[in-house]
Amino acid sequence: MSTKTTKSTASTKTEATAAAEEAAKATFSTAADAGKAVTGLVSAYFTSGRKAIEGIIEVDKALLGYAKDAVDGYVNLGKETFQAKCLNDVLDLHAAHAHARIEATAANAREVVELTKDKAKEAYAPMKEVIDTYRPGKAA
Repeated sequence: MSTKTTKSTASTKTEATAAAEEAAKATFSTAADAGKAVTGLVSAYFTSGRKAIEGIIEVDKALLGYAKDAVDGYVNLGKETFQAKCLNDVLDLHAAHAHARIEATAANAREVVELTKDKAKEAYAPMKEVIDTYRPGKAA
Protein backbone atom coordinates (compact mmCIF):
# COMPACT_ATOMS: atom_id res chain seq x y z
CA MET A 1 0.00 0.00 0.00
CA SER A 2 1.29 3.40 -0.82
CA THR A 3 1.67 6.30 1.57
CA LYS A 4 -1.02 8.22 -0.30
CA THR A 5 -3.49 5.33 0.10
CA THR A 6 -2.65 4.99 3.81
CA LYS A 7 -3.21 8.72 4.38
CA SER A 8 -6.46 8.56 2.42
CA THR A 9 -7.66 5.57 4.44
CA ALA A 10 -6.72 7.27 7.72
CA SER A 11 -8.47 10.45 6.61
CA THR A 12 -11.58 8.47 5.69
CA LYS A 13 -11.53 6.69 9.08
CA THR A 14 -11.17 10.04 10.86
CA GLU A 15 -14.07 11.52 8.89
CA ALA A 16 -16.19 8.43 9.57
CA THR A 17 -15.40 8.64 13.28
CA ALA A 18 -16.30 12.33 13.35
CA ALA A 19 -19.54 11.64 11.47
CA ALA A 20 -20.41 8.84 13.91
CA GLU A 21 -19.74 11.13 16.88
CA GLU A 22 -21.96 13.84 15.36
CA ALA A 23 -24.70 11.29 14.73
CA ALA A 24 -24.44 10.08 18.34
CA LYS A 25 -24.68 13.66 19.61
CA ALA A 26 -27.70 14.33 17.39
CA THR A 27 -29.36 11.12 18.55
CA PHE A 28 -28.69 11.98 22.18
CA SER A 29 -30.02 15.50 21.63
CA THR A 30 -33.14 14.14 19.91
CA ALA A 31 -33.68 11.58 22.66
CA ALA A 32 -33.24 14.27 25.32
CA ASP A 33 -35.67 16.53 23.47
CA ALA A 34 -38.18 13.69 23.13
CA GLY A 35 -37.83 12.87 26.82
CA LYS A 36 -38.36 16.50 27.72
CA ALA A 37 -41.44 16.68 25.48
CA VAL A 38 -42.96 13.53 26.98
CA THR A 39 -42.26 14.73 30.51
CA GLY A 40 -43.88 18.09 29.76
CA LEU A 41 -46.88 16.45 28.16
CA VAL A 42 -47.42 14.02 31.04
CA SER A 43 -47.09 16.84 33.56
CA ALA A 44 -49.60 18.93 31.60
CA TYR A 45 -51.92 15.93 31.37
CA PHE A 46 -51.99 15.50 35.16
CA THR A 47 -52.36 19.24 35.74
CA SER A 48 -55.26 19.33 33.28
CA GLY A 49 -56.88 16.36 35.00
CA ARG A 50 -56.59 18.00 38.40
CA LYS A 51 -58.04 21.27 37.08
CA ALA A 52 -60.89 19.38 35.39
CA ILE A 53 -61.80 17.65 38.64
CA GLU A 54 -61.64 20.96 40.53
CA GLY A 55 -63.91 22.51 37.89
CA ILE A 56 -66.41 19.66 38.14
CA ILE A 57 -66.52 20.07 41.91
CA GLU A 58 -67.10 23.82 41.57
CA VAL A 59 -69.93 23.30 39.06
CA ASP A 60 -71.48 20.64 41.32
CA LYS A 61 -71.37 23.03 44.28
CA ALA A 62 -73.13 25.67 42.22
CA LEU A 63 -75.80 23.15 41.16
CA LEU A 64 -76.29 22.03 44.76
CA GLY A 65 -76.64 25.66 45.81
CA TYR A 66 -79.33 26.19 43.17
CA ALA A 67 -81.13 23.03 44.33
CA LYS A 68 -81.01 24.23 47.95
CA ASP A 69 -82.49 27.58 46.91
CA ALA A 70 -85.28 25.77 45.02
CA VAL A 71 -86.10 23.55 48.01
CA ASP A 72 -86.13 26.57 50.33
CA GLY A 73 -88.49 28.29 47.90
CA TYR A 74 -90.87 25.32 47.90
CA VAL A 75 -90.81 25.16 51.71
CA ASN A 76 -91.70 28.85 51.87
CA LEU A 77 -94.41 28.32 49.26
CA GLY A 78 -95.88 25.56 51.40
CA LYS A 79 -95.91 27.79 54.48
CA GLU A 80 -97.51 30.65 52.55
CA THR A 81 -100.07 28.27 51.05
CA PHE A 82 -101.22 27.18 54.51
CA GLN A 83 -101.48 30.82 55.59
CA ALA A 84 -103.50 31.89 52.53
CA LYS A 85 -106.98 33.23 53.23
CA CYS A 86 -108.65 31.98 50.03
CA LEU A 87 -108.14 29.83 46.96
CA ASN A 88 -107.41 32.88 44.78
CA ASP A 89 -104.45 33.76 47.05
CA VAL A 90 -103.17 30.18 46.75
CA LEU A 91 -103.42 30.31 42.96
CA ASP A 92 -101.65 33.68 42.88
CA LEU A 93 -98.88 32.39 45.18
CA HIS A 94 -98.30 29.30 43.03
CA ALA A 95 -98.37 31.26 39.76
CA ALA A 96 -95.86 33.80 41.14
CA HIS A 97 -93.66 31.01 42.49
CA ALA A 98 -93.75 29.13 39.16
CA HIS A 99 -92.81 32.30 37.30
CA ALA A 100 -89.96 33.03 39.72
CA ARG A 101 -88.67 29.43 39.44
CA ILE A 102 -88.69 29.59 35.64
CA GLU A 103 -86.71 32.84 35.70
CA ALA A 104 -84.29 31.51 38.32
CA THR A 105 -83.78 28.24 36.45
CA ALA A 106 -82.98 30.09 33.23
CA ALA A 107 -80.50 32.35 35.02
CA ASN A 108 -78.93 29.38 36.81
CA ALA A 109 -78.59 27.48 33.53
CA ARG A 110 -76.76 30.43 31.94
CA GLU A 111 -74.43 30.66 34.94
CA VAL A 112 -73.70 26.91 34.87
CA VAL A 113 -72.94 27.00 31.15
CA GLU A 114 -70.54 29.93 31.58
CA LEU A 115 -68.90 28.38 34.65
CA THR A 116 -68.50 25.05 32.85
CA LYS A 117 -67.02 26.75 29.79
CA ASP A 118 -64.54 28.72 31.92
CA LYS A 119 -63.49 25.64 33.90
CA ALA A 120 -63.05 23.60 30.70
CA LYS A 121 -60.77 26.31 29.29
CA GLU A 122 -58.75 26.35 32.53
CA ALA A 123 -58.41 22.57 32.45
CA TYR A 124 -57.28 22.51 28.82
CA ALA A 125 -54.81 25.39 29.17
CA PRO A 126 -51.81 23.33 30.41
CA MET A 127 -52.21 20.83 27.55
CA LYS A 128 -52.65 23.63 25.00
CA GLU A 129 -49.49 25.32 26.22
CA VAL A 130 -47.41 22.17 25.71
CA ILE A 131 -49.03 21.29 22.39
CA ASP A 132 -48.62 24.83 21.03
CA THR A 133 -44.85 24.67 21.58
CA TYR A 134 -44.68 21.87 18.98
CA ARG A 135 -46.99 23.40 16.38
CA PRO A 136 -45.31 24.97 13.36
CA GLY A 137 -45.23 28.73 13.68
CA LYS A 138 -46.23 28.60 17.36
CA ALA A 139 -42.88 27.60 18.87
CA ALA A 140 -41.45 29.99 21.40
